[in-house]
Amino acid sequence: MRENLHPSVLEPRLTAEYVSVVCNEALDAAYLAIEAASTDDDTTWTVGTLTYGRVQGRFKTMSHDPELPWFRLANSTMDYTPSINGVLLQVVMDDPARRKKSHRLSPNGVERFQASLLGMACDRSLTWRLYIDSDLNPDGRKLTATVMGFDSNLNVMCQWVHNYVPLISVRTSELPQEVEIQDPQPQRRKKDAEQDKPNDTRINNE
Repeated sequence: MRENLHPSVLEPRLTAEYVSVVCNEALDAAYLAIEAASTDDDTTWTVGTLTYGRVQGRFKTMSHDPELPWFRLANSTMDYTPSINGVLLQVVMDDPARRKKSHRLSPNGVERFQASLLGMACDRSLTWRLYIDSDLNPDGRKLTATVMGFDSNLNVMCQWVHNYVPLISVRTSELPQEVEIQDPQPQRRKKDAEQDKPNDTRINNE
């Protein structure tokens, strides 16, 4: 396995553009979920479930976007599975380097159905997963999105880490700093000032 090999090398349908959009949207939804679940009443469980659910919700929204015809949500169950240009990949909230949820490598219903229709291809038939992981930093979590491809023996054939670019949000964008404008002091017009000047001629005549 070459380090950080892009999925498109092994599966051309997983283009750099498509994979980048999906990973970026997933991380954006996850960051917003963590921000929302940052109260004193939240626990590790509430943060985890909200994050997983928010990513699912973002994918549902994307699946209805006419500008993303290559993306769809193949199923909306707990093991929801997005489809990128016809390639299925489950979303797993886990550390890709120390995978604990090994059961998520097993094909779910939509993956088995697609395999039954297409049949097992040659050596390039891979199982794809999108891992979203957190460093659990209490001062501000950093999330990563990793696309991994496994062969039929669950050997890692591809492991690519996405470079997250924060999406611009109108709600969170900073407004320009308010500038205080002082009211100008009223100034007398020149004509008015001249009318108040003493008339030297009149004084001398007196």
